[in-house]
Amino acid sequence: MAELLLTFHCAASDAAPIAEALHAAGEGPVHVRAEAVLGRDFSDATTAERVTGRLDRRAVELIVAESRLAMLVAVVETLRRGGPVRWYATPVIARGRLA
Repeated sequence: MAELLLTFHCAASDAAPIAEALHAAGEGPVHVRAEAVLGRDFSDATTAERVTGRLDRRAVELIVAESRLAMLVAVVETLRRGGPVRWYATPVIARGRLA
């Protein structure tokens, strides 16, 4: 079965609830990474972000089976969030662990 790297980009305040919900769904490790986005689309931005021109976002990532994609996106969609969430899924060609 194909694996995907599922990434959700969200406001910093939404990262913990999203990560916890994905973890509770029984998937593997959930990674949360801080991102400073220098963008042009400020429709999702707070007032402070519009002033600085910098979006304070988080990327929440996990590797999932392709068959679980729709269910996990639905889990995040049903959460109470402070802002919109953007997501994408990227095929995982290979992966491993180096000791």
